Amino acid sequence: MQQEFAKDLIIDDEWLPYEIHPDTPAGGVRLDEYFPGMNTALFFEEINQRAKRYELFFGPQEVMSNSRLALMGGEFAKEHGRYHQYHEAVFKAFFTECQNIGDMAVLLDAARESGLDESAFKEALGQGVYLAKLEETTQLARDKWVNAAPTFIIEGHGNVTGASSMDSFREIFAKLSNKH
Repeated sequence: MQQEFAKDLIIDDEWLPYEIHPDTPAGGVRLDEYFPGMNTALFFEEINQRAKRYELFFGPQEVMSNSRLALMGGEFAKEHGRYHQYHEAVFKAFFTECQNIGDMAVLLDAARESGLDESAFKEALGQGVYLAKLEETTQLARDKWVNAAPTFIIEGHGNVTGASSMDSFREIFAKLSNKH
């Protein structure tokens, strides 16, 4: 989707870490336990229908991971100029391969794939170097009424939550450009 934005629009985007479910245990939790009555097969079938357009595939996820370490890893990657590569590797590990992104070994694989120094990555996450940043952006998200991901905060418009279509964004930006 980001590539499609770049074709049509000039935007200044900033990706911020936000824990949607910070109460998720370190080892993760089964989706059907966290969301009783959820039909995960139907949920992922619907997501895959929408994701086809972007050539994305979501595997049959059964476990919701604790994303804290992965999000802190994103901040490390951002500092080292490899954020988008890391984001893609973690996205693939979690959503396509259904791996636990709360597991340091999975994150080290993502760091390696992204061209990051694994040793420095592991040390920074182990020391909680980015924990304050994560807490700061989580508070910012609460202040902006963010309660889901993705959420796009568009200056002059407000929040757009969820996997919205490109046409929705084009419409929003067209209205905003007509105001100025």
